Amino acid sequence: MKNKFKRVFSALLAVITVFSATAVFGTSTYAAESETLPVVSGETVETATEPAESTEPATAPSTAVTEPTTQPATVATTAPATEPTTKPAPKVGNVKNIVKTSFLTDQITLTWDKVSGASGYYIYYKNADNSNTFKKIAEVKSNTCTVKKLLHTTQYHFKISAYVVQDGVKYEGSGTVKKTATQPGKAENLRMKRSSSVIEFAWNRNSKATGYKIYRASGSTNGKYVLYKTIRGNSTTTFTDKNIELGRAYYYCVKPFRELYNTSYTAPSADIKFICGMSAPDYSMTSQLSRVSLSWNKNKYATGYDIYYSTSKDGTFKKLGSTTNNYFNTVKLSNKKTYYFRVQPYKLNGANKTKVVGTYATRSKTVTKDAYGVSVGNTYIEISLKQQHMWYYRNGELYCHTDVVTGNDDGYHNTPKGAFSIWQRQSPTTLVGAGYASYVNYWMAFTYNGVGIHDASWRSNSEYGGTTYKGNGSHGCVNTPYNAVKKIYQKAGIGTRVVVY
Repeated sequence: MKNKFKRVFSALLAVITVFSATAVFGTSTYAAESETLPVVSGETVETATEPAESTEPATAPSTAVTEPTTQPATVATTAPATEPTTKPAPKVGNVKNIVKTSFLTDQITLTWDKVSGASGYYIYYKNADNSNTFKKIAEVKSNTCTVKKLLHTTQYHFKISAYVVQDGVKYEGSGTVKKTATQPGKAENLRMKRSSSVIEFAWNRNSKATGYKIYRASGSTNGKYVLYKTIRGNSTTTFTDKNIELGRAYYYCVKPFRELYNTSYTAPSADIKFICGMSAPDYSMTSQLSRVSLSWNKNKYATGYDIYYSTSKDGTFKKLGSTTNNYFNTVKLSNKKTYYFRVQPYKLNGANKTKVVGTYATRSKTVTKDAYGVSVGNTYIEISLKQQHMWYYRNGELYCHTDVVTGNDDGYHNTPKGAFSIWQRQSPTTLVGAGYASYVNYWMAFTYNGVGIHDASWRSNSEYGGTTYKGNGSHGCVNTPYNAVKKIYQKAGIGTRVVVY
């Protein structure tokens, strides 16, 4: 009886031992946080979001219990006791020589030495600027990974650990930490402030930057950028250069940088170009016939001028056009509406004709449909002296337009400006003046002292428009190509408004 009791007690002790082993090697779960994590790419990426982590026992001892067998009293047999065996856990080496191999603002690529016998690697990370906690973000099979969708100018710590799979269980080694950072973002909103005898420009602040590096290229450096100034601290976001020469080209490059871990992380280039002395032109504006006419003094360093407009001072400005003249007439705009304008000079610089722009001033003008205080209605002839062009509108629609030659710009024969009306029409007729008598096919007078619109058979087509009127203009009349004046004459009757500006 005593031997039977010992056998039952031994069996119960085995069950308790198995139960205790199961409790020790049971499953524990790593809870993934709900925040959005960066995307990780590598060879055989198993997860791009934080997975649950589990720990498995090295071996799972058998839970099977064999009931003792009772033999007849005359045959007493006892089975020898069998102890469970545990396979030793494999040794997992540490990750070594983690290297950052990318230099981008929004992603980091890491490589490391392969760990002998490793089945794969776990990747953990934290934004070291605002967190002290590592998060598992991926599991990769190869010894490289790329983490994307990161913030620029930000320090990140990565922990990489190898693991070995044995009997279906993953054994993770100790993690190795790599401290690094993304490159700073490019200097934003790099903009001109002055381009006169002093060059000044500004940019938006990078709050994480250690400072800014200013590079300059000019003729003295054979067009190559050299480090010109280092600004330490990120609160200074303007730079002024007085070491310049009027008419010369100066190119600048602004690079925010951040110093961490004995490394200077530098932003991509943001460039700005200047012609010293090519400053904002001082321009005036008038409005008539739903247009705005702008005029300014030429800048001797400028090749031409770009004209922009917007319906609000701080709104988006659209390009209206470009001109090499010192004046510009807009297209038809909305009556009684205020528009904002910019005149920006530019120069096509060097052998490559690189476009370098100057500074600009923003001014507003309210559009009027009238001209010189007179209501002209929807049918009128419009003549721009500076553009040497004429338009004829009928019932609000453009009927005809053409280049013209107006009065000689000498202070004596200039075509008068103002709002007039056609008071005389003749076809054909001979125009008689001091020292001339000219036969014309179509004549429309709009002043009482003999200024009108007519054809001019003595002019070639190439003379119309441009600057012919500066030195070879008429005696005051508006010389018009034959086909255009014929078309206008057939429709424009007595009383048709003529506006000259």
